[in-house]
Amino acid sequence: MEIPLPKCKTHKDHQCEFYCLQCDAVICGKCLVNFHNKHGVEDLEELCLSRRKIIATERETVKNAVSLYQHLAKEIGAEEERIKEKYLIVETEIRIHGEKLEEAARKAKEEYIKRTRERKIEDLKRLEEQRETIRGNLEEARKVEQALPESLNTCEGILSFKVGAKILPEVPKLQKIEHPEFVPNCDYLQEMVDKFGNLAI
Repeated sequence: MEIPLPKCKTHKDHQCEFYCLQCDAVICGKCLVNFHNKHGVEDLEELCLSRRKIIATERETVKNAVSLYQHLAKEIGAEEERIKEKYLIVETEIRIHGEKLEEAARKAKEEYIKRTRERKIEDLKRLEEQRETIRGNLEEARKVEQALPESLNTCEGILSFKVGAKILPEVPKLQKIEHPEFVPNCDYLQEMVDKFGNLAI
């Protein structure tokens, strides 16, 4: 297919047949003789046909590239949705696993609190038993105290006391009740964090 050649801007009645490489301009034969005779020139029609082939090749290349980029853009969109879905699943699994650990920790907490309260009841019971013993001994000691003569300055008063009539109860020693202490296993907590799970890629 022939390419229509433009009219010369300088010589209106002449058609441009050449391309001046130095001036980057289309020129007619008259321009070539008068102004561009020492410049490198190419046949305009041949140049246009050659460049048209190059442009057609480039256009096909660009068209294929655009098609490929559009395909890749769709793939990236689909991959984005897939990644979001997968991460949502992972986050859900982590949350469920964490909730199980929280439930286990809650049960362990309740169990330790239960044991502590049971131990407290036992210790308070032992303390109350000691209190009852001391209270009983205190009453006995007061009875012995009342049986003692008021006056130690007369024979009658001294002889009124019957030796061995009242036996003073033995003063018991208080049993020291050791309260428990809770020592949290912090190493286990860190180990639990370290071994919470594996985020495999």
